[in-house]
Amino acid sequence: MKPSVSPVRRQNSIDHAWLLFVPFREIIDLPAQPDNDVMSVPGQESISGERGVAVNDFMSNLRERWSDALLTALTGLLVVMLFVIAPLQALGIFIFQAFELFFAIILVAGVFVMSGSRIAFAAMVVSLLMATIGAISRIKAPSIFDINLFAGSLLIMGITLGVVVSRAVFAPGRVTLHHVMGAVLLYLAIAITFVALFTFIGSLVPKAFSGLSLEDSPALASNLIYFSFATLTTTGYGDIFPVHPIARSLCNLEAIFGQLYPATLLARLVTLELAGRDR
Repeated sequence: MKPSVSPVRRQNSIDHAWLLFVPFREIIDLPAQPDNDVMSVPGQESISGERGVAVNDFMSNLRERWSDALLTALTGLLVVMLFVIAPLQALGIFIFQAFELFFAIILVAGVFVMSGSRIAFAAMVVSLLMATIGAISRIKAPSIFDINLFAGSLLIMGITLGVVVSRAVFAPGRVTLHHVMGAVLLYLAIAITFVALFTFIGSLVPKAFSGLSLEDSPALASNLIYFSFATLTTTGYGDIFPVHPIARSLCNLEAIFGQLYPATLLARLVTLELAGRDR
């Protein structure tokens, strides 16, 4: 006759066995193999990690070395796009559309190097793609869809450029010539943003502006850029003026930006310069 084992002793035996099993759980519970039955190479993850670190270090060094200089370079590039390429494109010279696309690609690369943000880079790429699709669609069959694509492209580019540049310009440290040029670039980005907003209003309300017809033509961008800067600088020649209430409100808002920006910018740059000297 077998001696009976008490339930308490049986539970203690189970607990001791489980404690012996605990150190081997990680060995037994192996990770599932991939479905394609491809064995991972030892050290492959570490190599990938080292490559990622090397790329990040390279981008950090590139940003640290060229970030300030890019403010000046992008300012010059945008000035050429707005005040040289756009008017020549308005004259019907088709080759300048290709130049504008080339400069836009350089602008996207410069924003990525200066910011290091994938979100900013993705936004600029989306803006570039929208402008490219709009240009191709304009060649095939001009329509209001092309105008809205260009407006969306300018809006994304203006906001992204404004955020990236403002962080670089108003960052702590000594104020240099590149920072002043970056402030000019931010001023241009504000005008670009309002160009997009005026385009949306004009496409929704055909008679929102007097003296400006929103027809899909190469001269449209140049006319809107002219009107935006005339409003931002409060020049107001009178050849183009808003009629719709929303268009008037946007013009007032841009004029306020144009008046407050120089004073706010000057105060901020002086503060940064004095703080940099104290350090």
